[in-house]
Amino acid sequence: MVKINSSTYGSITIDNVTYNHDVYIFPSGRVGEREYGHTFTKEQADRVLKENPDVVITGKGTSGLASLSNDARALLEEKGVEIIEADTSDIVDKFNKLSEIKAVSAIVHVTC
Repeated sequence: MVKINSSTYGSITIDNVTYNHDVYIFPSGRVGEREYGHTFTKEQADRVLKENPDVVITGKGTSGLASLSNDARALLEEKGVEIIEADTSDIVDKFNKLSEIKAVSAIVHVTC
């Protein structure tokens, strides 16, 4: 099971590996680099849906400026996936607790 250790402005540490860029986290434990941006797009939502998560968590950055596009939200809702949105520092405990009992994907913005 993948675990987020911590998050600070500009980085996130997952399973003791620090990433200095935005990331995707998949239920399988795989971590991928996300294209930088303040909008979580439909294509990005589709990418995390490939592992059939029960929940998708978005880390909206340290100031909460990033957000789901309307079409990304519609796609996740259409698939019946629970959506949790929070500032990136606030997703650490949520992600870790939920991933113990559910398949969880995350799309994480690590700056603003």
